[in-house]
Amino acid sequence: MVKVVVIEPRKVFLAGLLSCLLLASGALGSFWLARALRGERAQAYGTEGVGSRTWYFPEGYTGPGFEEYILVFNPPADMGGTGKVAFVTMEFYGPDGKIGFHTDQLEPGQRASVNVKHVLKERYGYEGDVSVVVGSWDNEATIICERAMYFNYPGGITGGSQSLGYTEAEAPFVP
Repeated sequence: MVKVVVIEPRKVFLAGLLSCLLLASGALGSFWLARALRGERAQAYGTEGVGSRTWYFPEGYTGPGFEEYILVFNPPADMGGTGKVAFVTMEFYGPDGKIGFHTDQLEPGQRASVNVKHVLKERYGYEGDVSVVVGSWDNEATIICERAMYFNYPGGITGGSQSLGYTEAEAPFVP
């Protein structure tokens, strides 16, 4: 179970509302936007152990007209993280099984945005249905992950969504 306590929730709520209006959606985007607009760091703190080592994202899509991003944040120790470097692996699965993987290294307090469509198309020549498992392996660093999806249907129908991944603390990630 992930437990985050937010100090000064009004600031985070207003920043989140504004970020949605500006299409900079997402919890991580809200913290960044609050910092940028107010000139100060968002006050998000958690108990020890914020985040998880494994995150699951089912039912994504990278075909024509769709963009999918996995956003990863390694919270520093003063935000409830482990304060350790996170060695992150993303495994991509399609209808026929594993497609491939992507790795990244994040210092405490560092954030990464991975364009899933770009990785899959350039590296593996794949577009279509995709599920993603994100894991932080090695020195037990915990991470926070979310997925942003944007679409552009023919006829001018556009939109997007954002969601945190599913975690299961008892199921460790094995690369």
